Parts: sequence; C-alpha cells; structure tokens
Amino acid sequence: MLATNTSARELLRPGNVRELLNSPGPCLTILLGPYHPAAQASPPSTVLKAKIQEAARELAERGFPKSANVLRPLEALAADAALESGFHGSRAIFRSPGVFEQFPLAFPVETSLTIGGSFAIRKLAAELARPPYFYILAITKKGVTLLCCSGLHAEGAMLPHGVPATLAEAMEFEPPDHDLVNRSAIGSSRGDMHSVPFGTGSGRERQHAHLADYYKLVDRGIQDLIREPEIPLVLAGVEEDVAFYRGVSTYEHLVNGSLTGSLNTSEPLEAAIERAYAIIHEDTVERQAAALAVVKERMAPARFSTDADVILRAAFDGRAGQLFLNESAQRIEMFERGNYHSWGKEDLLNLAMVQTILHHGKSCELPAAKMPDGAIAAALMRF
Repeated sequence: MLATNTSARELLRPGNVRELLNSPGPCLTILLGPYHPAAQASPPSTVLKAKIQEAARELAERGFPKSANVLRPLEALAADAALESGFHGSRAIFRSPGVFEQFPLAFPVETSLTIGGSFAIRKLAAELARPPYFYILAITKKGVTLLCCSGLHAEGAMLPHGVPATLAEAMEFEPPDHDLVNRSAIGSSRGDMHSVPFGTGSGRERQHAHLADYYKLVDRGIQDLIREPEIPLVLAGVEEDVAFYRGVSTYEHLVNGSLTGSLNTSEPLEAAIERAYAIIHEDTVERQAAALAVVKERMAPARFSTDADVILRAAFDGRAGQLFLNESAQRIEMFERGNYHSWGKEDLLNLAMVQTILHHGKSCELPAAKMPDGAIAAALMRF
C-alpha cells in the first residue's frame, strides 16, 4: 500500500518516520534546502527535477528495472505549482516502491539525494531529537509573556491560576518572601528575646527582592503547567533579566541559551522560533554528551560498546537501546543481512540508526570531540 503525505503539513517526528523505515528498497531520500524567493536561488521545483534525473541515472546503474514507476510521483510533485508557494523552509521527501511521503523541517538542511536499502535519516538527527513542543518565556522587570511553540507556530499560553502576568499585579496580592522590615534578637536566651527593627538596604535591593519573589512565583507556576517530562523552556529578554530569572529558577529543562532582546521587534515570530530550535539543539547535544559520559562510566562492558560491527548487529537484533553516532564519521560499505538488501554501498551508521529507531531505541549524533576516544559510534545495550 502506497503511503502518501504530499501536503507536507506535519513536521517530521520519530513516530511518523518509524512507519516508513520498514519499507523495502530502493529507498530514495531527497532533502531540499530552504528556499527564499527573493534570493538568487533555484526554486524547489527546479532543484527537485535535477535530483529526479540524478536518481534515474543511479537507479539504472544499480539495476533497478522499475525506476520510472518509483520516480513518477516525484515528477508530479515537481510539476505542482504548490511546491513553490507556502512553506519555504527545508523539507524531506521519502520515496520507495511502497512509500511516498514529504515533511517540512524545523532545521535547515543541505540539498541532497541518497539511495539505499533504507531511508537516510542521519542528516535528520537534529530533527528527530526535536521536542514535540516547547515554551518561550519572554521576561522583563515589569512582567512575563509565555508562548507555547509547536512546529513553526506559536500561540500565547495562560499562566496557571494565581500567577500574575506582571510584577505590579504580584505586589498587589502578597508581599515578597524577604520581609522588608527585618528584626534582630536581643536578650540572653530564647525565652526572653525581644527584637528591634532595622533597615533592609537600598531601594535597588528592595526592587531585586520583589523581582526575585515574582520570578520564583512564575517559575513555580510554569512547573505546575508543564507536566510532561523533558519539555524545554527558552528564555527571551535582555541579558540582565535572563540571568536574574535563571538564578532563581529550579525548572530542570530550562535551556542554557536564550533569545536576546524583546520578541516585540521587527523580526518575524517564525524566525525567533527557528533560533529557539537552534538553542534547544545545542542544549540537547550537551545533555546527550553528559548522558553518554555517565553510560560509559557506569555500565558494565557487556552492555556498552564502541565497536561499530557489534553495534550494527545489536541494532538489527533490537538490543541497541541508546545509540550515539559521531557526526563527522561514515562507514560506507555494501551490507546484506536476511531480507535486507543495500542497493549499493551505503552508510552503515545510518543503518544502525534506522534499526535502533525501528526497535524503539533512542539515537543521536554528537560532535567527534564528545565521543569516547574518537569512536565513530557508541551504544548502550538493552541486554
């Protein structure tokens, strides 16, 4: 049965890509980079037509007799005027004898064509690690604004009941935790202690005390709001406000980077969301690298490997629970196993990622410097 999603409205996610990965080859993965109509760049239809011609040549060289049938839906897509309008970001197109799917991408990619026994998803590692949604908290000394972002869209989110949107509102309802009148005990024992009031310092210190209490209130409210695990929160604002909020926040998935400046600028909100995704990706890489270091340190040798051949076999057997790949490495070879046919040389590290995802494992790519001893792959085994 031919699966189709030619409208390309849903962003790529591990769940929907898993549905494609069991497809027998040859599997064509076409990535189209961002298109800016005002720039001096070829439109997507022209780029796609060139990749179709390239695919026809490669399929013929690899002895696939039904290349025309596989390429026909791609040719129809290239001729569709809708390809030039609407979404201008990157997109991924997957085509095999049984699959025809395309997805818009949140992260930019370079245009490419890959043909193999499975779809090429390594170049989409950042996309697959993208959270289903995240929040942006725009903060100032006067108040906060919360946005819930899904895909490349955002909408205002209500703070939980009892969490005021402005500092002024907060000061109307309750005093700060730091009582503005402090007291010092006098007397020789607790039983007969009395107290005397004394001052609390400058007006700036009082302002900081109020602001700290307000930010703590907002932080507690956000933690009550975000119930799903591992949902990122990105701060937006001037450096001083961001640093102050970060100093009082206890939210576990507060992202390290931030969006500088106000969101109420001439920059389109979609551009701010794209920047937020890049910040989230940097934070995710750091967390994944830290997880790898813990795995390497604590796991028994039988459950941790940096041998690419061992890892590939384990991935096919469903034993690779967590896969880490060196983003700079490749392992280009022919590969045959059971019913799997590679249709020419392909990246076996991509194949390890495919099999890990098919068996509901986790996978990611890390910079070479964050891999143990320069390994091209590392994996935590389920058993």
